[in-house]
Amino acid sequence: MALTISESGGGNFEQAPKGMHNATCFRLVDVGTHEETYEGETKKRHSIFIYWELNDVKMEDGQPFSIMKQYTLSLNEKSALYKDLCAWRKKQFTDEELKGFDLTNVLGVTCDIDIGETKTGKSKVIAVYSPDGGAKKAPTVNEPIAFDIDEYIAGNKDMIGLWVDLPAWVQTKIDESFEVRARDNKQAAERSKGDFASLESLNEDKEEMFPPKSELTEDDLPF
Repeated sequence: MALTISESGGGNFEQAPKGMHNATCFRLVDVGTHEETYEGETKKRHSIFIYWELNDVKMEDGQPFSIMKQYTLSLNEKSALYKDLCAWRKKQFTDEELKGFDLTNVLGVTCDIDIGETKTGKSKVIAVYSPDGGAKKAPTVNEPIAFDIDEYIAGNKDMIGLWVDLPAWVQTKIDESFEVRARDNKQAAERSKGDFASLESLNEDKEEMFPPKSELTEDDLPF
Protein backbone atom coordinates (compact mmCIF):
# COMPACT_ATOMS: atom_id res chain seq x y z
CA MET A 1 0.00 0.00 0.00
CA ALA A 2 1.60 3.25 -1.14
CA LEU A 3 0.10 5.27 1.73
CA THR A 4 2.02 3.24 4.30
CA ILE A 5 5.14 4.53 4.88
CA SER A 6 4.86 22.85 -1.79
CA GLU A 7 2.38 24.51 -2.95
CA SER A 8 -1.36 24.81 -2.32
CA GLY A 9 -3.75 23.41 -4.95
CA GLY A 10 -4.95 25.22 -8.02
CA GLY A 11 -8.43 26.31 -8.90
CA ASN A 12 -10.55 29.43 -8.71
CA PHE A 13 -11.53 29.71 -5.07
CA GLU A 14 -11.05 31.89 -2.03
CA GLN A 15 -7.54 31.73 -0.65
CA ALA A 16 -7.16 30.55 2.94
CA PRO A 17 -6.20 33.50 5.16
CA LYS A 18 -2.63 33.87 6.38
CA GLY A 19 -1.73 33.16 9.99
CA MET A 20 -2.05 30.33 12.48
CA HIS A 21 -5.22 28.20 12.21
CA ASN A 22 -6.65 25.12 13.82
CA ALA A 23 -7.31 22.52 11.14
CA THR A 24 -8.28 18.89 10.55
CA CYS A 25 -6.84 16.56 7.91
CA PHE A 26 -9.52 15.28 5.53
CA ARG A 27 -7.75 14.03 2.41
CA LEU A 28 -4.60 12.14 1.40
CA VAL A 29 -3.77 11.73 -2.28
CA ASP A 30 -0.79 9.68 -3.47
CA VAL A 31 -0.10 11.19 -6.92
CA GLY A 32 2.81 8.86 -7.73
CA THR A 33 6.28 9.58 -9.08
CA HIS A 34 7.24 12.43 -11.43
CA GLU A 35 10.37 14.13 -12.67
CA GLU A 36 10.61 17.53 -11.00
CA THR A 37 13.24 20.22 -11.45
CA TYR A 38 14.45 22.32 -8.53
CA GLU A 39 17.31 24.81 -8.72
CA GLY A 40 18.38 23.37 -12.08
CA GLU A 41 18.48 19.75 -10.85
CA THR A 42 15.92 17.21 -12.11
CA LYS A 43 15.03 14.26 -9.91
CA LYS A 44 12.28 11.67 -9.61
CA ARG A 45 9.95 12.43 -6.72
CA HIS A 46 7.14 10.29 -5.28
CA SER A 47 4.66 12.78 -3.86
CA ILE A 48 1.61 12.83 -1.65
CA PHE A 49 -0.84 15.70 -1.16
CA ILE A 50 -2.17 16.24 2.37
CA TYR A 51 -5.31 18.36 2.68
CA TRP A 52 -6.72 20.15 5.71
CA GLU A 53 -9.93 22.06 6.36
CA LEU A 54 -9.73 25.08 8.66
CA ASN A 55 -11.88 24.85 11.77
CA ASP A 56 -11.75 28.50 12.84
CA VAL A 57 -12.68 30.40 9.68
CA LYS A 58 -15.25 29.92 6.91
CA MET A 59 -15.57 30.97 3.27
CA GLU A 60 -18.39 33.23 2.09
CA ASP A 61 -20.63 30.23 1.42
CA GLY A 62 -20.20 28.97 4.99
CA GLN A 63 -17.93 26.05 4.04
CA PRO A 64 -14.54 25.68 5.69
CA PHE A 65 -11.46 26.86 3.86
CA SER A 66 -9.27 24.01 2.65
CA ILE A 67 -5.58 23.93 1.86
CA MET A 68 -3.05 21.29 0.87
CA LYS A 69 0.68 20.69 0.91
CA GLN A 70 2.77 18.50 -1.37
CA TYR A 71 5.29 16.21 0.32
CA THR A 72 7.86 13.71 -0.83
CA LEU A 73 6.52 10.34 0.36
CA SER A 74 9.40 9.59 2.70
CA LEU A 75 10.05 9.30 6.41
CA ASN A 76 13.72 10.15 6.07
CA GLU A 77 14.56 12.38 9.02
CA LYS A 78 15.50 15.21 6.64
CA SER A 79 12.20 15.11 4.74
CA ALA A 80 9.51 17.75 5.22
CA LEU A 81 6.94 15.04 5.84
CA TYR A 82 8.98 13.57 8.69
CA LYS A 83 9.49 16.98 10.31
CA ASP A 84 5.84 18.03 10.02
CA LEU A 85 4.52 14.70 11.29
CA CYS A 86 6.85 14.84 14.30
CA ALA A 87 5.70 18.39 15.10
CA TRP A 88 2.06 17.34 14.56
CA ARG A 89 2.40 14.29 16.84
CA LYS A 90 4.70 16.19 19.22
CA LYS A 91 6.97 13.16 19.37
CA GLN A 92 9.60 11.38 17.31
CA PHE A 93 8.97 8.18 15.40
CA THR A 94 10.08 4.92 16.95
CA ASP A 95 12.28 2.53 14.97
CA GLU A 96 9.28 0.21 14.67
CA GLU A 97 7.06 2.97 13.26
CA LEU A 98 9.71 3.90 10.70
CA LYS A 99 9.51 0.35 9.30
CA GLY A 100 5.94 1.01 8.16
CA PHE A 101 3.82 3.94 9.31
CA ASP A 102 0.24 3.98 8.04
CA LEU A 103 -0.25 7.55 6.91
CA THR A 104 -4.03 7.18 6.93
CA ASN A 105 -3.77 7.48 10.71
CA VAL A 106 -3.68 11.28 10.29
CA LEU A 107 -7.10 11.41 8.58
CA GLY A 108 -9.60 13.21 10.81
CA VAL A 109 -6.84 14.39 13.18
CA THR A 110 -6.54 18.00 14.31
CA CYS A 111 -3.46 20.20 14.21
CA ASP A 112 -2.42 23.84 13.97
CA ILE A 113 -1.08 25.04 10.62
CA ASP A 114 0.79 28.23 9.83
CA ILE A 115 -0.34 29.66 6.48
CA GLY A 116 1.76 32.06 4.45
CA GLU A 117 1.89 33.11 0.79
CA THR A 118 3.76 32.06 -2.34
CA LYS A 119 5.50 34.62 -4.55
CA THR A 120 2.33 34.71 -6.65
CA GLY A 121 0.13 35.48 -3.65
CA LYS A 122 -1.43 32.04 -3.19
CA SER A 123 -1.85 30.52 0.25
CA LYS A 124 0.59 27.82 1.30
CA VAL A 125 1.25 25.76 4.41
CA ILE A 126 4.48 26.89 6.05
CA ALA A 127 4.46 24.60 9.08
CA VAL A 128 2.33 22.09 11.00
CA TYR A 129 2.14 21.91 14.80
CA SER A 130 0.42 19.98 17.55
CA PRO A 131 -2.61 21.99 18.78
CA ASP A 132 -3.21 23.01 22.38
CA GLY A 133 -4.23 19.91 24.28
CA GLY A 134 -2.66 17.64 21.66
CA ALA A 135 -3.88 16.24 18.35
CA LYS A 136 -7.31 14.61 18.52
CA LYS A 137 -9.74 12.83 16.22
CA ALA A 138 -12.52 15.12 15.04
CA PRO A 139 -15.37 14.95 12.51
CA THR A 140 -14.82 16.80 9.22
CA VAL A 141 -17.21 18.68 6.97
CA ASN A 142 -15.48 17.24 3.90
CA GLU A 143 -15.59 13.48 3.45
CA PRO A 144 -12.33 11.85 4.63
CA ILE A 145 -10.55 10.37 1.61
CA ALA A 146 -7.35 8.36 1.15
CA PHE A 147 -6.40 7.82 -2.51
CA ASP A 148 -3.92 4.97 -2.95
CA ILE A 149 -2.26 4.96 -6.39
CA ASP A 150 -1.27 1.29 -6.09
CA GLU A 151 -4.90 0.29 -5.63
CA TYR A 152 -5.94 2.60 -8.48
CA ILE A 153 -3.44 0.96 -10.84
CA ALA A 154 -4.68 -2.46 -9.77
CA GLY A 155 -8.19 -1.48 -10.91
CA ASN A 156 -9.79 -1.09 -7.48
CA LYS A 157 -13.29 0.26 -8.18
CA ASP A 158 -13.35 2.34 -4.98
CA MET A 159 -10.12 4.08 -5.95
CA ILE A 160 -11.38 4.73 -9.47
CA GLY A 161 -14.48 6.30 -7.91
CA LEU A 162 -12.31 8.51 -5.70
CA TRP A 163 -10.23 9.55 -8.71
CA VAL A 164 -13.39 10.71 -10.51
CA ASP A 165 -14.18 13.10 -7.65
CA LEU A 166 -10.70 14.66 -7.48
CA PRO A 167 -9.95 18.06 -9.05
CA ALA A 168 -9.08 17.76 -12.76
CA TRP A 169 -5.49 18.94 -12.28
CA VAL A 170 -4.93 16.28 -9.60
CA GLN A 171 -6.40 13.60 -11.90
CA THR A 172 -3.94 14.69 -14.59
CA LYS A 173 -1.05 14.64 -12.10
CA ILE A 174 -1.91 11.05 -11.16
CA ASP A 175 -2.32 9.83 -14.73
CA GLU A 176 0.99 11.41 -15.77
CA SER A 177 2.88 9.54 -13.04
CA PHE A 178 5.52 6.95 -13.91
CA GLU A 179 3.39 4.31 -12.19
CA VAL A 180 0.24 4.88 -14.26
CA ARG A 181 2.16 5.28 -17.51
CA ALA A 182 3.99 2.00 -16.83
CA ARG A 183 0.63 0.26 -16.36
CA ASP A 184 -0.75 1.78 -19.56
CA ASN A 185 2.35 0.76 -21.53
CA LYS A 186 2.12 -2.78 -20.17
CA GLN A 187 -1.55 -3.04 -21.09
CA ALA A 188 -0.84 -1.69 -24.59
CA ALA A 189 1.95 -4.26 -25.04
CA GLU A 190 -0.34 -7.07 -23.89
CA ARG A 191 -3.06 -5.95 -26.32
CA SER A 192 -0.51 -5.79 -29.13
CA LYS A 193 0.77 -9.24 -28.23
CA GLY A 194 -2.81 -10.55 -28.21
CA ASP A 195 -3.48 -9.05 -31.64
CA PHE A 196 -0.31 -10.64 -33.01
CA ALA A 197 -1.27 -14.01 -31.53
CA SER A 198 -4.71 -13.75 -33.15
CA LEU A 199 -3.08 -12.98 -36.52
CA GLU A 200 -0.75 -15.96 -36.18
CA SER A 201 -3.71 -18.19 -35.31
CA LEU A 202 -5.58 -16.92 -38.38
CA ASN A 203 -2.60 -17.68 -40.60
CA GLU A 204 -2.38 -21.19 -39.13
CA ASP A 205 -6.08 -21.74 -39.88
CA LYS A 206 -5.55 -20.62 -43.46
CA GLU A 207 -2.70 -23.08 -43.84
CA GLU A 208 -4.98 -25.89 -42.69
CA MET A 209 -7.74 -24.83 -45.09
CA PHE A 210 -5.49 -24.52 -48.12
CA PRO A 211 -2.74 -27.09 -48.81
CA PRO A 212 0.59 -25.79 -50.21
CA LYS A 213 0.79 -25.29 -53.98
CA SER A 214 3.29 -28.14 -54.27
CA GLU A 215 0.57 -30.58 -53.18
CA LEU A 216 -2.20 -29.22 -55.38
CA THR A 217 -3.32 -31.23 -58.43
CA GLU A 218 -5.68 -30.12 -61.15
CA ASP A 219 -8.53 -32.04 -59.47
CA ASP A 220 -7.98 -30.07 -56.24
CA LEU A 221 -8.86 -26.76 -57.86
CA PRO A 222 -12.15 -25.48 -56.40
CA PHE A 223 -13.37 -24.05 -59.74
